[in-house]
Amino acid sequence: MKKDAPVTKETVERLCVLADLPLPPARREKLVLPLSGLIAAANELNRKMAEGARRGVLPVTRFPEREEA
Repeated sequence: MKKDAPVTKETVERLCVLADLPLPPARREKLVLPLSGLIAAANELNRKMAEGARRGVLPVTRFPEREEA
């Protein structure tokens, strides 16, 4: 999904098919607006967290199983 593409009924239908989520058409239609808002908010948060000034705020994720003994 493109980051600036609007969420449409077709987008939700495609996502439901890919997720094997058998929602009735009426419920799929109701997902367009909330999903659109959620994706817009997630994109905005991603832009903010990518700023150089905020990099020190991010937690460091470590994968112990990848460390050499």
